[in-house]
Amino acid sequence: MGREAYGFCSALWAARSVFSGGYGCGGGLPCRCLSFSSFYRRAKCFPPCQCGISVENKCASVGYEDLDGTVDYINRFTLEGGNPFLKHEKIHSLELMGAWRQFFAQVAYTYKKDPIMYIARPYGNDGEVKLVTKDNLPEVQGLQAFVGGQFKAGIWQPRVNVGIMKQWLTIDYSDARKSMGKPVALVQLQNAIHLPYDIWMNVDRQWMSARNDDNTYQEQSSYLNAKLYKAFFNNRFSLTLEANDIFNKGNRDVRVMSKDVTIQRFSTISNRTFMLTLQYTFNATRDRYRGQGAGKNELNRF
Repeated sequence: MGREAYGFCSALWAARSVFSGGYGCGGGLPCRCLSFSSFYRRAKCFPPCQCGISVENKCASVGYEDLDGTVDYINRFTLEGGNPFLKHEKIHSLELMGAWRQFFAQVAYTYKKDPIMYIARPYGNDGEVKLVTKDNLPEVQGLQAFVGGQFKAGIWQPRVNVGIMKQWLTIDYSDARKSMGKPVALVQLQNAIHLPYDIWMNVDRQWMSARNDDNTYQEQSSYLNAKLYKAFFNNRFSLTLEANDIFNKGNRDVRVMSKDVTIQRFSTISNRTFMLTLQYTFNATRDRYRGQGAGKNELNRF
């Protein structure tokens, strides 16, 4: 770690590496996956302005279930199975972040090498039966941008997030090259309301437009969640009543496209849930047992 000054800004640099094991690199042979986060810099400019930049390189290990070569029957024209020759995804990302007072902005670019996606290939000599499996495509690029802010108006504390995400990917589909670059818009509205008797009510709303994700097309979705929270006995006991996806609009219908095969998946599961949570905290006064982080003194130097 080091500390450098840039005009009125001070920056904190950090480098780290993460080592993890996995399988599936080259012919299904055992291998290791080494992930490096190149650097992270967080700069604090004119108070209360903050900004930061993050560059990360990593690889995502292949799931063991995706390496299973067992073939399952879907119908007389379609089979499904794993691919023991899958390789790890290599992910490179660049992220820029900024915050000023109650507002924030974030822009992130991602490049994936050997991304894993569903594909369809002929199974058998005649080619009439198709095998749906996973394979490594050459590359896919993505960009996402978000802006938002949090406010306060009396007992109402709203937070608004608006963003857009887009990918750059072209696939072989229906004897032609098809662009899978339809962007997605995301709107989130979170509301915290401080009611009498120290009761908190949260009402959260999210809407996401239809989009392309990898080689799929996903329909739009939305949800509305509500929650009531009340604490008693100096926060030792709390009661939470919540309802999730009240209108049951959180499901997404997905269409997978690969060469001459189209798979339509409809989700009919109900996401609407209601929960009552009672929580009691034992030994609430634990200040004398709390230790200090090993790196606290080091962080204080900056």
